[in-house]
Amino acid sequence: MTRLKILVVDDKKVIGDLFDFTLGYGGHLITVVSSAREAIEVLKTQDFDIAFVDIVMPEKDGVELLREVRILSPRLPIVMMSGYSVDEKKEKARELGAITCLKKPFEIDDVKKIIKSTIGKEA
Repeated sequence: MTRLKILVVDDKKVIGDLFDFTLGYGGHLITVVSSAREAIEVLKTQDFDIAFVDIVMPEKDGVELLREVRILSPRLPIVMMSGYSVDEKKEKARELGAITCLKKPFEIDDVKKIIKSTIGKEA
């Protein structure tokens, strides 16, 4: 199995824990940050195979972060996540190149399917 480097950006600790407890314990390298600011700092020094980004966050939302990520890491596959009905933001994220938007709550199998279809590797 290939170890994937996965970035998770979400202000809710439970989401980061879900990735850590499932994919992290499965051998993948999971980096969890709780804000767009932290995500930018991490992306300046590390490369990732895929990122999962919450749309609704305090300070700077996921769409604003996506704009910045496209400059720092233009080829990074990004999956947006949201528990809210934010169709306008989802559409803007798609225009900026987001792969899809996972609706919270989601199953970890949904995450694994997206990883497989996006980067061609098992999670």
